[in-house]
Amino acid sequence: MKTQQIAFVTGDIKLLGGLNERLFRLLAAIEKTGSISQAAKDVGLTYKGAWEMVERANNLSPQLLVASSVGGKQGGGTQLTAAGKAVLKLFLQIQEQHQQFLTQINQNLMKNQEVVFLLKRLIMKASARNQFFGNVTDVVVGAVNAEVIVALKGGENIVAAITKDSVESLAVKAGAEVVVLIKAPQVVLVTDFAGFKLSARNQLTGTVSRIQKGAVNSEVIVELKGGDSIAATITNESLEALELAEGSLATAVFKAGAVILGVAA
Repeated sequence: MKTQQIAFVTGDIKLLGGLNERLFRLLAAIEKTGSISQAAKDVGLTYKGAWEMVERANNLSPQLLVASSVGGKQGGGTQLTAAGKAVLKLFLQIQEQHQQFLTQINQNLMKNQEVVFLLKRLIMKASARNQFFGNVTDVVVGAVNAEVIVALKGGENIVAAITKDSVESLAVKAGAEVVVLIKAPQVVLVTDFAGFKLSARNQLTGTVSRIQKGAVNSEVIVELKGGDSIAATITNESLEALELAEGSLATAVFKAGAVILGVAA
């Protein structure tokens, strides 16, 4: 089965006066069904909304586009006029040319792998505040769990602890590109270790670049040496206790088990 390519550039046609593709889908449905009530259902509009769209188009057009005899809520006798059919035909031709234009642009984009990688990453949606892309440098598989080392673009490493089954199902191996997800509340900020060592595998040191203070909690952004940034959600009391400010040095600490890995489908 052929894999469908992702369309990185998309767009709808919108004409002056706010007339858009939805109107022409409605006109096509009216021509097909002969009923504005059924046409409205086919394009996901209410009966009232469909009529308002048709009335606006009729008012803006030099000639009537849609004519309807009295038929109550069923919209009996609704049909396109000759002018309406001509306008719909012209729009379909424009739509086909527009699609050919978009196809050509997307084909050109696919030739640039760096742009493709970036756009694919931007498509992904996840609730985790911290999202990094990196390359797996090592996978240490144990009896039940596995430790995966992911190198970020700046050289920092993130360690993820996932199950052995996850390693197999995701096909995680050295050299693979993965996305790393970490929720901001799971990141602890440390400014002074006071001679102690922490058991958490991930300890990334950087400079506070931004602080977004809320009513109870604050989001602190730490910029790492390699250019990536990691966000931590801490209480306002902790913010004051740590004396954090833009330019402060801080270490983002989080457990390997707090890391979620993802791979491209």
